[in-house]
Amino acid sequence: MPGNAANGPTWEDLGVAGRDAARVFTEEGMRLARRGSHEEALRWYARALQEDPTCVQAWVASSFALGKLGRYREEVKACDQALALDPGLVPAWINRGFALGKLSRFEEKIACCDRAIGLSPGAAMEASAWSARGHALGELGRYEEELASTERAVSLRPRYLGAWVNRGYALLKLKRYREAQASFTRALEIFPGYAAAWTNKGITHCHVGEYAQALACFAEAERLRPAGMRRVRYWKALALAQCGHHREAVTLLEEVVRDNPRHAEAWVVLSNCHFLQGRLEESVRCFMVAYGIDRRDIQSCMVRGVGLLRDGKKDEALHCFSQAFGILLR
Repeated sequence: MPGNAANGPTWEDLGVAGRDAARVFTEEGMRLARRGSHEEALRWYARALQEDPTCVQAWVASSFALGKLGRYREEVKACDQALALDPGLVPAWINRGFALGKLSRFEEKIACCDRAIGLSPGAAMEASAWSARGHALGELGRYEEELASTERAVSLRPRYLGAWVNRGYALLKLKRYREAQASFTRALEIFPGYAAAWTNKGITHCHVGEYAQALACFAEAERLRPAGMRRVRYWKALALAQCGHHREAVTLLEEVVRDNPRHAEAWVVLSNCHFLQGRLEESVRCFMVAYGIDRRDIQSCMVRGVGLLRDGKKDEALHCFSQAFGILLR
């Protein structure tokens, strides 16, 4: 039974019934949720819905708690219950979109965000919907659209940390590195403790050849969140190699190619590091591995491009040929 002397009242202690009980139980659940006690909060919401199945606040609060617990399919169902009672409930559309995104159903997430935006909520809610919409577009590789959505979000809410990071990510994918750098810098002005912003800023420094600055960013990200550095090992290794720390770079690059043997760029940098340390046989071996990956990738791109050209899909074919030429120029 929810509640105890330490955590708050039991529902018998509250002495209410019906719709009043549903409201009071929901409020108690929300109090627990603010403390991070989402499992306990869910039990209060369930009790609220037993008293009044039409309590939309309990359905929305349940969806939020389920999302926090990673139970995304149940979160979608709770949002659907809320929206069946009130289709104009903006938080339910936003929560539903969040859950769908976690389930990789990005087109549906965009549709939810569009519904929320179309309901003309206040600036904060609309900014959340635009930012979430941008994130989904980015996951679909539609980076120009992602950029437009995130810019709308920060125009509505200038200190929206997540939107600045998403904007930077879109600019990074569009190879607009200096603008991406500025976006991550703005995010860090708002909250200097955001490890992902430090990581992504470091990657932009790598792209423009500022390797010492990149290492400083990665060091700060690692200080804040050591477990989050796995995905940027290649970039850190590249920066280390370019700064002359070849032994440290080799250690990281060996981890990268062990986890992903087809990471051609990592094999190339590893080859260079071995060469500069006088280990010529290892350098040649790593280079030949990279060459073998590149050869297969080039062949695949060219075959796919020719097939698309025969089907009359010239733009897609050109993209495949560009990928092949990009590999050759690496």
